[in-house]
Amino acid sequence: MILLFIIYIIFGCIFALAAFIYFKLVYPQKRLYNIFRAQGIPGEPFIPLVGQLFDMMHASKENKGVEYFYELSQKNGGRFLFGFGPLTRLVLLEADLIADVLGRANVENYHKPSDLINIVKPIIGVHNLLVSEGKEHERARKMLNPAFHFVNLRSMIPIMSNETIKAIDSFLLKSLSKTEIDLDNELSALTLSIIASSAFGQSFETIPHAKEIICYSFNDVKDMVTYRTLHMINQVKFLAELPFWGKNIIDNGAKQLNEFVDQTIADRRSKKSMSLCSGQDILDLLLSAIDDKGEGFSDQQIKDEALTFVLAGHETTATLMTWAFYILMTHNDVLQACREEVDRVLPNGTIPTYEHMSNLQVIEAVLYETLRLYPPASFFVRECTKEHVIGSNSEKGEIRIPVGAMIVIHVYALHRREEYWPQALKFDYKRWIRDPSTGLKPKLAHSYAYLPFAAGPRNCIGQNFAILEAKVMLALFVQRCEFELVSGQNFAPEIVGVTIKPKNGLLTRVKRRNL
Repeated sequence: MILLFIIYIIFGCIFALAAFIYFKLVYPQKRLYNIFRAQGIPGEPFIPLVGQLFDMMHASKENKGVEYFYELSQKNGGRFLFGFGPLTRLVLLEADLIADVLGRANVENYHKPSDLINIVKPIIGVHNLLVSEGKEHERARKMLNPAFHFVNLRSMIPIMSNETIKAIDSFLLKSLSKTEIDLDNELSALTLSIIASSAFGQSFETIPHAKEIICYSFNDVKDMVTYRTLHMINQVKFLAELPFWGKNIIDNGAKQLNEFVDQTIADRRSKKSMSLCSGQDILDLLLSAIDDKGEGFSDQQIKDEALTFVLAGHETTATLMTWAFYILMTHNDVLQACREEVDRVLPNGTIPTYEHMSNLQVIEAVLYETLRLYPPASFFVRECTKEHVIGSNSEKGEIRIPVGAMIVIHVYALHRREEYWPQALKFDYKRWIRDPSTGLKPKLAHSYAYLPFAAGPRNCIGQNFAILEAKVMLALFVQRCEFELVSGQNFAPEIVGVTIKPKNGLLTRVKRRNL
């Protein structure tokens, strides 16, 4: 009798678990899949719980992890279904459809996924432009927009120049003792130093262990969050709270970061620390920002926004610079065009200033084209919060988007579509050269066909800073260094976290250039 009871319990538990899995993970996703298929949307077959996960893993082993989505787009077109593990995703690569999702008119219909909060909360909190929605986001964006105009960023150029020159000297010193350096790692450290100095001013130099906290603790937390996200730990709330899988690293690192930023804010309010640039730095701009009612940010909001700026700005520019160097070292004609411009605009080792920026047109064009072929964020996701129809003006027909549907905008594949980019797989910086009579960049085939910084009211607020920083860095490296790729490396683009990196870094030989 007892044995029979135990058997009933076991079978009951198995049935309950199976029912939970079906009604929680299988049925809702199959329902979404069927809704889209009924509208004629092609895609990969629905496979419960795993979707196309094994295909992705196989592609990654073949060094085609990023190319996989491009190949799917060649097969299925600009709208198709894809299973990311148990989750059904609608992938959009048609600019008209993307405009309907990201545009201002529909901003309340599409939000960033709710599980994004669990992923980024340990590093940057929740009161920031990256994850906030609705009125909170609208207020913060309106308060911060003026801070990121070029007129406010120009005073930060000396920080960018000084940190880059120090890094170049360090690279050259290292090259004396070893034959090669990993530019990917070195550029990551450099951009983090520039961002932190621009955000926190003197505190980055004077608070004990500040550089260790920012440069090491920050990276430790970021790497562990990435690991836990890839293994679906952060997305499941009760798993995220368990004291396993590196949670102690995240908790300790986050504690150090928060204490550092709290101290920095307190010191700046009491005038114990100052900006490192001639004008206001990011922290000054956050402290002085006010809304329509004359109210500013709370200290928690200031802290979250500052850390968001460091995280997002650091990753974006570091990835851009890594691929820009890869392009220069594999396209000698592009390198020579950059050299000729830099030698003309910045002769005899001249340090770049704001006045030089508009004349670095080839440098700028190379960066824009690098962002096209290797966008730092390879994709981003939006969740439909209110049933909506997109593509009303599309020749391929409209799509009804049900509540809860997840939309993937795959930037890497979008930037390789021939309908928007003639000779899309070719690196051609000249497509970005400004008209000499008007000073304007060539018009895009569609305003939503180029999305390295997203688009619409939720585009990247720091894109002006990122481009300015990258122009200064690239100009100084081209001016002062000779660099050569170490042969035999695997440069296949690979998704690391959310950014695209060369699979095995970027081992490079660097030597001083004769000015």
